[in-house]
Amino acid sequence: MTGPITRSLRLSAVRKDAATLSAVESIGGRRVFKFKASDGDFDRYSDRLNVKGWRVDGYNANGVVLYNHDDGASASLTGAEPQLPIGKGRVYVEGDALMVDIEFDDEDEFAKKVERKVSKGILNAVSVRYLMLPGQYRQNERGGYDCDAQELLEVSVVTIPGNSRAVRSKSLDEAPEDIVERIAARVVELLDARAEVKSTDEDEQKSEPDEEDIEDEAKSTDEEDVEDEQKSEPDEDETKGFNAADAAKSFVEAFKGYIRGVKE
Repeated sequence: MTGPITRSLRLSAVRKDAATLSAVESIGGRRVFKFKASDGDFDRYSDRLNVKGWRVDGYNANGVVLYNHDDGASASLTGAEPQLPIGKGRVYVEGDALMVDIEFDDEDEFAKKVERKVSKGILNAVSVRYLMLPGQYRQNERGGYDCDAQELLEVSVVTIPGNSRAVRSKSLDEAPEDIVERIAARVVELLDARAEVKSTDEDEQKSEPDEEDIEDEAKSTDEEDVEDEQKSEPDEDETKGFNAADAAKSFVEAFKGYIRGVKE
């Protein structure tokens, strides 16, 4: 039976970097950063991890977040001051990925520096350290391992990613301030273009009377039939009462309200 395997840069613990990152405002004004930490594709170790196989209860019971995997072990050898955790994390599986929500320690100066660099996009990646469980992995065609189950040991914010997909994904909070107005302007253009096409089509239809309409008109000698026909036609005021600019303004207000609701 195969024994457990852990990896690191020195092949003692697995460290894999995040694919994407986004920042959101959560309840109570706490700033939470959401990372996509792992997926089921090959990594640079040539390993593939079953996303549904993550064991995360142990980590979530003590979800510390480190910087560059510095757990203080090297401090005993160098005499340097041990690096304390810079925040806390919560991990979970969402769809086809392992997600990590990180909240930095706002009372720690170093943690605040790291958070600022994450917010600016200078630091973009996290890395996870995990343990391949006994009997749950096998060698694959690339020389790495296909793992059916693995236990998460630690999460770090890192400076140099080892995952080729370790790029940052911008959130709505970081979009240009005029993004909603720009969307609305485009909506106005599309609605105006649609109204113009509709108007042209209506003009063409009016210029070419339908044969059935001519026949009906010849046969319509009864006043009640004429009145019923008039009732069935849409009122011109109703068709002309639509204003693209007003519709876009309503869209802007509704969309801004939605964004505020997401943030709260």
